[in-house]
Amino acid sequence: MPLSVLEFLAHPGRRFPVETVLAAAPDETDDLRVVGEVRLDGEAFAQLGTLYLDVEMTAIIAQPCSRCAKPLEQPFALRESFTVSIPPAADSVDVRPAVVSLILTAHNPNVLCRPNCRGLCPTCGADLNEDPLHACATCDRESRRLGDFLPS
Repeated sequence: MPLSVLEFLAHPGRRFPVETVLAAAPDETDDLRVVGEVRLDGEAFAQLGTLYLDVEMTAIIAQPCSRCAKPLEQPFALRESFTVSIPPAADSVDVRPAVVSLILTAHNPNVLCRPNCRGLCPTCGADLNEDPLHACATCDRESRRLGDFLPS
């Protein structure tokens, strides 16, 4: 949902409150992370073809657990100031790409489903949280070290 800039452009330099919800974009993903609906609360002003925003962003980020890959949804909040260029003769600007970029830059990419997540079995990929007593047969490949691949 683009943010209307008509009022900002009519009164350059004057600060106006910003309270809006940016709808989720299903095709917008970064690796495995997805940012859903984003709420912006704060203020903004326009000057010389640039929109200056100082807002608190709140969203839900969906991403996998970094150990066991279970899907997680976590709330996220960030207070940030940023700018967006206003194209000439534009009635609105799309701030969502800038907002999503800021959120994905600032969030924790290494989330865990729980503090004691055991992860996946390195041999077969079984979830060790579901079966803590899991034991695989030894791997058929011979054990190698990094030094074995380096020239002598």
